[in-house]
Amino acid sequence: MSKTRHSRGYFIAGIIFVMLLVALVVKGDLLIKHFLSQSNALPVKAVQIDGVFKNLTKKKIADITGKVCAGQNIATLDVKVLKQELLKEPWIAQVAIQKKMPDTLVLSVIEHIPAAYWNDNGLYDAKTRSIFYPDLTSFALPLVKLGAYRDNLCTDVYDSAVSFIRVMTDSPYQMIELYLDNVRCYTITLDNGTKLILGRGQKEGIERLKRFIRSFKHSGLDINDVEYVDLRYDVGFAVGKKSSSEQNKNN
Repeated sequence: MSKTRHSRGYFIAGIIFVMLLVALVVKGDLLIKHFLSQSNALPVKAVQIDGVFKNLTKKKIADITGKVCAGQNIATLDVKVLKQELLKEPWIAQVAIQKKMPDTLVLSVIEHIPAAYWNDNGLYDAKTRSIFYPDLTSFALPLVKLGAYRDNLCTDVYDSAVSFIRVMTDSPYQMIELYLDNVRCYTITLDNGTKLILGRGQKEGIERLKRFIRSFKHSGLDINDVEYVDLRYDVGFAVGKKSSSEQNKNN
């Protein structure tokens, strides 16, 4: 009987010990969480910015971060809010945010790389295959200008532009603009202002452009005197000549 009583006593004591241990762990966890949740417990003190920038500056990124995170507790900081604010900056394509305890945010930022102008106020990023709209006041890279009546056609227009430029590589002609209108007709503008109307379809446009390059040199016309070449024919093309006043402007 005494052995049984001792065993029961040890068992009860063990349960009490475990319960006390659990209570201490829970209490400790609550105290830690309470401490970490205090606004002045672990304030953000530093920002580490990783990335290669041409049109962005680390100061710009740091300023945005400071406005969002100033006085914030790094432990409870919602990085999604910061990410949303950073992505409002047009030149930022992607951003990843990590917390480096006890007080540092690490930002990995990828800048948009412009491949072409888009319509009158945008740029196209071929890597992200997207349009972005930064302030172009001081931006002056000599990029081809692309455009369409809807922004969601940007990828098709860019891919077509690349194909057309390849066709023109060894020719005396240089494309500075490509536009896709609301009837899906492609029109190229050359560096002298002459327009080449290719019509519908990328593949068809490539063949018509090749035909123009092969044939126009035998037409006896000076491309600088031509306002447009309409290539929407199975055979040959139609030519519209510039007015005398326009020719005088170009001379």
